Amino acid sequence: MFIVDIILPAKNSTLEKLSKKIAEEQNFIVHTYENELPKKENKGDILIIVSEKLLPLLQSDSYKAKFALYVNSNEYAKYHHENATALFSDQPLKRQVLLIKSIFDDKKVQLGIAYQDETYEKIIDDISIQNPLLTINSYEINTPNIIRSVTKIIQNNDVLLTTSENTIYNSDTIRPILLSSYRHQTLVIGPTEGFVRAGALATVLSTPDQYTSDIVSMVNYYIDTKKLPAPQYPSNFEVKINYSVAESLGLTLPSEEELRRRFPDGESN
Repeated sequence: MFIVDIILPAKNSTLEKLSKKIAEEQNFIVHTYENELPKKENKGDILIIVSEKLLPLLQSDSYKAKFALYVNSNEYAKYHHENATALFSDQPLKRQVLLIKSIFDDKKVQLGIAYQDETYEKIIDDISIQNPLLTINSYEINTPNIIRSVTKIIQNNDVLLTTSENTIYNSDTIRPILLSSYRHQTLVIGPTEGFVRAGALATVLSTPDQYTSDIVSMVNYYIDTKKLPAPQYPSNFEVKINYSVAESLGLTLPSEEELRRRFPDGESN
């Protein structure tokens, strides 16, 4: 029987519930620790770290397989990890684009995207090709005044599609960006549920149960094949709408469940 060591960043009821849910799996035994690896004599066979705060722990060479759970894809890409893979906390940009199409019911939309990571260039090009009804204006931000740059994008587009880059969208920038979007009546599709609670219109997100199902499947795949699955986004997701923001923008939107049903099957990764 394989032993899986789960490392949590701190005591947190949500993360502890997630850990307990993973521990219900019958194919391996789970030991849970907080903020640091167990002593050498207590180490298991497989490591799961939870949150990008713990990404440095993946440097440990004591495990044949290492999984990063609920980590930002951009942060994970900054590290080179041997024998490691990840289940990302953020959602793929193409999935957020499908949400925009769902909200606008495939009408023409002018969409602005700000980014710093060059890997977004190929993703944005692919989105443009696949979605001819969307006019996509992408902007690489390389100036220190991020808020001013994003505000210009807000002024010139119907929708601001945010990326998961913490260097652009964070606790320091979220409020002025959202205030600017209100002034210009521009819709904001947020990278996280927290952004929606703060005043963005909508996002797609995955629930703790959906994350649990995916990480268990990934670990079992490794146990069965001795091969690590590729780093990936959660396979299942839901739509989250801030209906108060929608009302303030003069939008009448269907239920979150109906918007989710409008997504085409097999085209959300």
